[in-house]
Amino acid sequence: MKKMNANKKQMIALILNLIVIVMEIIGAVMSARKHGAAMFQFYTEDSNIFALLACSIFAVVSILNLAHGKTEIPKWVHILKYIAACCLTVTFVVVICVLAPTLGPGGYTEMLLQGSMLYHHFLCPVLVVISFLFFERGPQLDKKCRFYAVIPTIIYAAASILLNILKVMDGPYPFLHVFEQPIYMSALWCAVILGGAYLFAWLIWKLNGKVRSGR
Repeated sequence: MKKMNANKKQMIALILNLIVIVMEIIGAVMSARKHGAAMFQFYTEDSNIFALLACSIFAVVSILNLAHGKTEIPKWVHILKYIAACCLTVTFVVVICVLAPTLGPGGYTEMLLQGSMLYHHFLCPVLVVISFLFFERGPQLDKKCRFYAVIPTIIYAAASILLNILKVMDGPYPFLHVFEQPIYMSALWCAVILGGAYLFAWLIWKLNGKVRSGR
């Protein structure tokens, strides 16, 4: 009975990941048409492309598992999905708490339901987190994985700030305009974003451990 339940969960996880893959591709095509190569300057696009890669790998491994009667994915695949879930959580929360409110009335509709943002800001982050927490079976994640999950955000922040200082890139987010705000505000934003990224990584790690122990 337990094995059947595990197989059902793996099948649901596979379906969810396949849905995410399709939506990620649709969103990426829409974003590429709108921004061209400049799409890569957005954390949203980078995190979703990483999620596309992680979900694709997970889907392949899950299909192989189902074909061979296995129910647990390799640890490295589980870590990739964990990092993707954490990065997309950063994307979702920043949109909800920072970007949408700054647009005023209609900001949430624009940032969550229009164009590629429907997929990259809303649907993909939600489905990836749900799939990871409730349907994907993998080995227990070490505490150090919480730090792995923050690395992509650190890399993006460092590169974006440097490119803004060099005037190679403008923004693209309000808190990255280093010449339009005091230095202490830039430092504060970095602390808030990176601190938040680690908090989300810890929370998802904690929830994953509780859900896993209850299986």
